[in-house]
Amino acid sequence: MAKAEEMNIYEIGYLLVPYLPAEEVGKTVETSIKAKILASGGEVTSELAPVMTRLSYVITKIINNKHTKFSDGYFGALRFKLTTDEIVKLKDVWSKDDLIIRSLIISLPQGSETIVAPKRSFAPRREDKPFEIERVMPEKEEEKPALSAEELDQEIDKLVV
Repeated sequence: MAKAEEMNIYEIGYLLVPYLPAEEVGKTVETSIKAKILASGGEVTSELAPVMTRLSYVITKIINNKHTKFSDGYFGALRFKLTTDEIVKLKDVWSKDDLIIRSLIISLPQGSETIVAPKRSFAPRREDKPFEIERVMPEKEEEKPALSAEELDQEIDKLVV
């Protein structure tokens, strides 16, 4: 583990996919985010529990080689201490995780280890009907057998004509 003087304070804000069952969200945060921080020699100092929220705009992420669109997701945040070298590696790992739609990591000044909860509650922007979330896993494409060179040439000829 690195010395406390070498460790910086960071905060990650993240959006998790909405098709996770509510009881699995905490476990996903543990395995996808917290465990990776601890495995890198870091220390989690505080957290804001993930809450389902409607997004201001649709976010597209490629999952299983398909563009998947999200209009809502679980938003949460964590503050942690970690070395600069390790944060670069983790950022890459989190960007490739299929359960994390998007994340943002910021560096904070020393002494800001705890997350302060917002003082005001968020009011809805407009009068909307309560929304239901369709919890559907993206479909996996079925594996197609490899084409021979001759079959491939025939397929290309069909497309050209």
